Amino acid sequence: MFPITTTLSSRGQVVIPLQVRQMLHLEPGTEFLVVAKGDTVVLQRFAEPPWREFDKITSEAQRQRDNVDLAMLALKKVMDKLRRNR
Repeated sequence: MFPITTTLSSRGQVVIPLQVRQMLHLEPGTEFLVVAKGDTVVLQRFAEPPWREFDKITSEAQRQRDNVDLAMLALKKVMDKLRRNR
């Protein structure tokens, strides 16, 4: 796949190009974790993990906290949302 460009809108929105949406089977409403480090932004599709995996995920998130503070803030928001929706 060749590199594809996109542009940030005045409202802070970025369109994921059609070819990428089709390749990854992304649908409207798909949730993402957003990780920013330096000049790099990574979107990772968020899928609710099995409940028994939360301890493992939390431990890994704590290990990475020192390196990626912004990712931890986003993860906390998503985990809080999941806990409220149980």
